[in-house]
Amino acid sequence: MKLARDTWIIMVQSLTISLRQRLWGVIGLAQPLYFVILFGPLWERSLRMSEQDSYATFLPGIFIEVAVFGTLFAGIGLVGEARAGLIERMRVTPISRSALLLGRCARDILMLLVQAVILVLVAIPFGLPVKVVPLALTFLLMSTVAFVATSLSYALALAVESETTLASLANLINVPLMLLSGILIPIAFAPDWLQTLAKVNPVYYAVEASRGLFSGDTTTGALVRALAVVGGVGLLGGFWAVRRFSRAVS
Repeated sequence: MKLARDTWIIMVQSLTISLRQRLWGVIGLAQPLYFVILFGPLWERSLRMSEQDSYATFLPGIFIEVAVFGTLFAGIGLVGEARAGLIERMRVTPISRSALLLGRCARDILMLLVQAVILVLVAIPFGLPVKVVPLALTFLLMSTVAFVATSLSYALALAVESETTLASLANLINVPLMLLSGILIPIAFAPDWLQTLAKVNPVYYAVEASRGLFSGDTTTGALVRALAVVGGVGLLGGFWAVRRFSRAVS
């Protein structure tokens, strides 16, 4: 109960600070909107799909990309907090060290889901088929992927203590994750060696599962596999991030 309460306190405090920075939310939403409006129509022609099939295949991948790209940079704000001494001041508080991470992750996931809802509303006129259960399960996958990315970002932030270095590392991680997940082009179109390499990428499983959900696949195998792979990575990343937070405020 104490962990849940402390997590809630940190989440509300972090969310309040983020809502004051309205431009940051607009910037975070701009890139996925570019993909939906400018890149999405290319799928219909290049892959010879109908408009509905094009967005049902393309947009689930963009949801996962938003979960990765939109949260890998979350630790940049933490670097500033550490430099200002805010993390240091946590030493004298009785708040749970795990809640320092979980509260921030919960804030980032909540903001991510709001962005995802906006993306869905924008994509509906372009032909995106919307069904409640596949959409809800895709949001669950997004949240799991986002937890992994935010945990990694916060742990790296406390390790490197530099906004520039963290941004470079985030880009270094994001590009291969995106290219080897089939977000832009399905991995099925790639050569065999790339398809093999993609299978070591946890984001690949999330993309495949979300596309299966939107295409009407009612089996749970791909979803369970994606949650298991991403969740396993998330446990390792979360453990490392909690240790980094504990050392920073101990």
